Amino acid sequence: MKRLIEVLTLAAIAALLIPATALAQSSGNFTARVQTTQCTMNTTPGLLDSGGLNNNGGGQLLNTTIKTPNSQFTTLLITPSLVTGLFTNTQVTQAMPVSAQTAAVKVKVTLDGQPVAPATATSPSIIYDQRFQQLSAPFFSQLLECTANQNCSLDLIISTLAAHSFDFVAPNVGGGTHNLQVSWEFTCSDAAGNMSPSNCTTTYAANSAGACAGPGTVTVQQVKAFSQSGGIVIQ
Repeated sequence: MKRLIEVLTLAAIAALLIPATALAQSSGNFTARVQTTQCTMNTTPGLLDSGGLNNNGGGQLLNTTIKTPNSQFTTLLITPSLVTGLFTNTQVTQAMPVSAQTAAVKVKVTLDGQPVAPATATSPSIIYDQRFQQLSAPFFSQLLECTANQNCSLDLIISTLAAHSFDFVAPNVGGGTHNLQVSWEFTCSDAAGNMSPSNCTTTYAANSAGACAGPGTVTVQQVKAFSQSGGIVIQ
């Protein structure tokens, strides 16, 4: 079995890795790019830190060339794994009694320009971490009633999705030379709820959201699918 292993340590808050290029032709080939800066969290105010690096919305983990044999059921198993961090700050006021923020880290894997399963053309990225946070405090106009009748409420809603290691499967790739790219991005919501990399923050002001990633690894293995089961089925 031929194997290519790419190991990368990711920079936090969108530090770009220089694309690595390697040609996997024989067993034991290995290439690596290392970025030692890590995403950390300040546990007092909960702020994310990246060692002074700026958030630019995302970057490329891996850009490499892989040569595969002309053999039936030759499959590439691609596994990006990374530490992720999300920051959401929801502040309510009398003028704005409801506030909501969303932040996400997404990973995209393409082979010869096409998304690798389980990603699709309509959903080309896989969520590695996503949080929705909403704070509702509708009692500002009823403060006197709060004191007299204790009829007030403060509602905090948090929803989270996470997959910090995920297998992307490229079945029956066929023989030849293939271009493999792995990238990531941060997306955050604006006041209207629109998700975009430009909405992520590094200043962590009230009613803002941010994200970070790192360290992490990407491994790529060239394997042979079990022919007895008909290969790999993607639903």
